[in-house]
Amino acid sequence: MSLRTRRSWRTRVAATSAAFAVTALVAGCGADSGDGTIELRYTFWGNPDRGERTDEAVALFEERNPGVKITTTYSEFGGYWQKLATEAAGGNAPDIIQMDYTYLREYSERGQLLDLTPHIGEELNVDDLLPGLDEAGMIGDEYFAVPVGRNMMAFQYDAAVWEESGAQLPEAGWTWEEFHEAIAVVRDHLPERQWATGALGEHLHMLDVLLRQEGKTIFTDEGELGFDEADLTEFWEISERMREDGTTIPPEVLVKGDTATALGKGQVIAEFGWDNFMASAQNTYGSELSLAPYPSDTDELGLYFKPSMLMSVSARSEHPEVAAEFIDFMINDPEVGSIFGANRGLPATNTQREQAELEGVDVVIDEYEASVEDMLGEPGIAPPPGGAGVERLMSRIDEEISHGRISIEEGVERFFREAEQTLSNP
Repeated sequence: MSLRTRRSWRTRVAATSAAFAVTALVAGCGADSGDGTIELRYTFWGNPDRGERTDEAVALFEERNPGVKITTTYSEFGGYWQKLATEAAGGNAPDIIQMDYTYLREYSERGQLLDLTPHIGEELNVDDLLPGLDEAGMIGDEYFAVPVGRNMMAFQYDAAVWEESGAQLPEAGWTWEEFHEAIAVVRDHLPERQWATGALGEHLHMLDVLLRQEGKTIFTDEGELGFDEADLTEFWEISERMREDGTTIPPEVLVKGDTATALGKGQVIAEFGWDNFMASAQNTYGSELSLAPYPSDTDELGLYFKPSMLMSVSARSEHPEVAAEFIDFMINDPEVGSIFGANRGLPATNTQREQAELEGVDVVIDEYEASVEDMLGEPGIAPPPGGAGVERLMSRIDEEISHGRISIEEGVERFFREAEQTLSNP
């Protein structure tokens, strides 16, 4: 940050303190208190562990920046977006917003997010971001979000149980047929009421991996669907085969909305998911887990580095300079890197990556990402407005199919009809 910029907002803190008796700033984003303190709100999704780490980082920022008070709130992922949508619609969004790649274009194109471009090189330094993340928060020429971590999809599994079963071990280059053969061997080794792997068909991100293996993507640059009925049919047929083979957990056993995954609850010994989710899964699963890439029938793994989460500033914030400086602190400060470790995904900057003391699960994640880094594709642009709605639609229809209420053919027809409506009217 330049000395000129730092002094500019600090000078305003003093000026506000002297003039607080005259007026109070409009409530909403970033109001000043009566004693001149700049008050910002920061919201994020997560669990109590991330909440404690965030509060520790915020306390450090406030200690270094007298006259600034940051209030934090958090919730689980689903509830987070419901609350944020309500606040944004009412013009009362928090100053600093934890943003997800799926929602980035939707919130930016609705004018809810501040273009951070004028603050880059001033309050905000993005020069240290890892390759592939430096433009992840851009929409066109405007910079609406800054990554704080990265993750990627992976196959998470109990290697000890897998080896005991005698099944082929997951590794880069294994095919989908080898995957089916392996989980059938694992299935025969397991006790009753435990299955080889979690469900596959409800997640749009999992379909994305398979499409990328074939040179396609979920969405085109124009914001339309980038695949056809045959692609989706093939994907859901993989899930159907797993249900028929008894290798995946039956839908009636799953609890909709459960925060713990089937792997985390020990109902299965493997599942597909984001690699940084493995820490939570292993914590409740009770045994060490390992990571491997998805099976593939092509030379492409279909994997890429995705921003695990980003930070944005509300377009209505009264103190964008201070908010931008806080983001700079959260991605670049070495002590913050030590506080979070890989809690937000592996750190997005070189400085915090070097400072983070990785151990246990985080080491496994780091080694996994390094092992496939040379085989990864480009992340592509953020999903279009309505992308999150398409993701929810995928889950709802897969549930109908897995319970036998509709056929795959009916589900595919319904998905394309409703997805196109969702993208046309987000």
